[in-house]
Amino acid sequence: MNRSSIHDIGVLASDDTFSLESGRLSARSSTDLISCDSDLVLLFTSGDVQVKTGDRIHNVSAPAQAYINTGVTFELIASGSDVSYLTASCPAAAVNSSPSHDSKVVTGGVTILRTDRYDRFPDSGLVRGGMFYLDEGKVATYHSHDAAAEVFVFLKGDCDAKIDGVTERFTAGEVLYVPAEEKHELANVGEGRLEVWLTVTPNVTPSHTFYEEQSNGTWERTTPRLDGLNSRPPTA
Repeated sequence: MNRSSIHDIGVLASDDTFSLESGRLSARSSTDLISCDSDLVLLFTSGDVQVKTGDRIHNVSAPAQAYINTGVTFELIASGSDVSYLTASCPAAAVNSSPSHDSKVVTGGVTILRTDRYDRFPDSGLVRGGMFYLDEGKVATYHSHDAAAEVFVFLKGDCDAKIDGVTERFTAGEVLYVPAEEKHELANVGEGRLEVWLTVTPNVTPSHTFYEEQSNGTWERTTPRLDGLNSRPPTA
């Protein structure tokens, strides 16, 4: 099972469709002016930060999340404390230095979202995701995503994650990467609500593939494929 921690330095998970990387800013420091040829989604896990574009400044206190449209030039400025954050590029692409801010951001720009409610990224063919919650004792439906990987960042609670029949325990601060086509299920095994930040890239239709358990203990998909590819045979 592919797992890492938000406290690790560098790339935490990546494939052809996305890359998830950790970042740090010391108090009162800033990034360069940057942009990306992909959509970016950011999760701020600690500290106070400004997200600055050519025409506005967003003041953000962690925990919080942000969605930044393809090509938007921005910088991150740490306020009076160190800042820790994760950046997912969807699809995977390098973040580039920019010589100057755009005079005005006219398409989308930066969307700041909360982490204490069911806030989702704006609709995009490149990425789907945002906050996911699971009440105490609940289990999410076993499913997979055709041609799309999913990454989970656990923010609060204890979770048993089952990936193609294998179960492991995850706690706050850990990251789980699930490749495309692999069945997965989250179970809240702790006290209180399970809180998870997730991304699915790309955002394909149908968004979920569901399964029916067979008499021999394997699972067979019930959602038809729309991409013309062969389905995997029934598996654990």
